[in-house]
Amino acid sequence: MKKSDIYEVAIKILGIYLLVADISKLPGLITFIGNHASSSAEQQPADQGNLLLVNGLNFIFLIILAVLLIAGTKRITRWITNESDYQENAKLFAERKVIYEISLVIIGGLLLVGTIPDFLYHLYTLANVNEQSSVISAGAKIFIGIITVAFAKRIGAYFAK
Repeated sequence: MKKSDIYEVAIKILGIYLLVADISKLPGLITFIGNHASSSAEQQPADQGNLLLVNGLNFIFLIILAVLLIAGTKRITRWITNESDYQENAKLFAERKVIYEISLVIIGGLLLVGTIPDFLYHLYTLANVNEQSSVISAGAKIFIGIITVAFAKRIGAYFAK
């Protein structure tokens, strides 16, 4: 494995992390849009429309950045590496596929560990519609975390190609 391959793995892992983190924010964004659309214009503060715009643009920007990092890994690596990085060998503890699998398990695990306490709290205090949407949002994040951990081998094999 060349030193430039390590850059490629790191860039792709960053892209995967951004993609999973951004997708995990989608249920909250959808809930926010639903709450924004269901309330009348008189009840909404002026900043709520701006906040919706900023959150929507942030989601779109991060998805685009993640896709660019994942799809354009080789091009980005060429921009940031030297010629010597393509010739210099580097030893790693594992192959690309294994590194991607480990990264996906860590990313999914962090998502689960960060979301489960909020999910349990909102589930315990489930009393109104706002709590219900928080439970659904946290449940979706847990689902994404479980999918990331459960299918780490398949996803890792796909990105190792």
